[in-house]
Amino acid sequence: MKSRTSISQRPRKSPLLWTLYLLFIVAFAWGYSFLGTLLILERNTDPNAQPQASYIDAVYRSASAPEQGRRSILGDFTGAFPRYTDGMVDPLFPWLMRSQATAPPDELFERGKWVNFILCGSLLAVLAVGAARAFSFSGAAAIVLMGGFGVILERSTYFSPDALFHMIVVMAWLCALSLLRQNHLWLYGAFGGLLGLAYLAKPLIWPTVLAFVVVSAVRSAWVGVRSRKNRGETPLWVPSNQLVGSAMAIAAFLLVTGPRLSYAGSVFGDPFHSYQKYEIWLDSPAEAARFRQSYPGKDELAAIPLAERPGLRRFLREEGAENLAERAWNGALEQIRTSALGRRRAIVLYTFAVFLVVASIHRWAALHQGEEIWQVRGTSAFWMILFLAASLLLSLFYAGVGSPVAPYSALVTSLFLPIILTFVWISERYRRQLQRSRYASLVNRLYAVLMSGPIVWIAFLVFRSLQAVMA
Repeated sequence: MKSRTSISQRPRKSPLLWTLYLLFIVAFAWGYSFLGTLLILERNTDPNAQPQASYIDAVYRSASAPEQGRRSILGDFTGAFPRYTDGMVDPLFPWLMRSQATAPPDELFERGKWVNFILCGSLLAVLAVGAARAFSFSGAAAIVLMGGFGVILERSTYFSPDALFHMIVVMAWLCALSLLRQNHLWLYGAFGGLLGLAYLAKPLIWPTVLAFVVVSAVRSAWVGVRSRKNRGETPLWVPSNQLVGSAMAIAAFLLVTGPRLSYAGSVFGDPFHSYQKYEIWLDSPAEAARFRQSYPGKDELAAIPLAERPGLRRFLREEGAENLAERAWNGALEQIRTSALGRRRAIVLYTFAVFLVVASIHRWAALHQGEEIWQVRGTSAFWMILFLAASLLLSLFYAGVGSPVAPYSALVTSLFLPIILTFVWISERYRRQLQRSRYASLVNRLYAVLMSGPIVWIAFLVFRSLQAVMA
């Protein structure tokens, strides 16, 4: 009972601090909206630029796409979900804009940019409030500034689902971190549903899914072994929830993505069809375009012999493992350089440094706590870091192999905010664990100073940008 109370209790935040934080959100929203408006009106003005032109065309096709399968009660319900895909454009964003399909392309382009910007900004505001409830105000403010101005602002001003995909991935990532700490069954359902939405935005979720499956399975086995040795302990992770929870996650995923899977199965012969899974094994965008033109539907795709389909087996047979490793390595380095992980690497490295400082204090306290009643212990940080490392490595491998065809993968950029969020999450939990130790004052002051660094720096850069624009 003592451990449960100690973990769940959090000091109440004063109304004054909440007021100041909400004022910060208002100021942030004003600067964010001002800069976003300039990007929409003055920078992104060409509706014929790719991939925006493809998404504009997909809106009209999505609005007129025929329903697949026989009518039923469940079919009528799921039929309202996104379903149209041509194997390249994914259905979520065109589905969001389907009510505007009567507008001409130029007008649809302008409306879509605003819808994307407002939707992503609203999700960012929800993240800001949720982070303030879970973290310190300084940690929450830093996350919002780093994520909002680091990635979301620019991408949300385009007629594309990139920014929306990033925000959904963040929400799914939060579910994954929560599950790795304490695997409540309802969280599995939320996780599966969010993964389904992310898949409908861009089919780039499989590295994260595979990383979570492997890490959670290893943790279940680890907890099972430890429980036999320490029968008096009541761990937060319940291995028996893993099987039932996984079934709930799969069911939620299929419920959300079912119409899309059905449509792709009927048109391309594969419910999970995406040309990208073939194209990453090709050597150039021109070769990828020829492949799409040569195999536009299920009959043409089915005619490809299994051994000749672009994929891992064919690549290893023709090129060998050494060339695969070299292509993945060089491509991963290029993906990092061109993505937010490279362009905003100072932010990632800074949050990692903050994590190391707080983790060092936490470790020192654990080793020197002596006979204190309040014992400082590790939580689920190891499993969170393992999940982060596995997701990053798998994503870099996948994006690296496909770099010759897709040199600017949204998959790598989508990890920018989850990475800094993971470091801040663990730092906040370590800091909270130290509140009843003699290191509380030290860690609180040091953490507040460290997290104020990116807040002041980004606020200064935003102020300079606004000043230059308004001059």
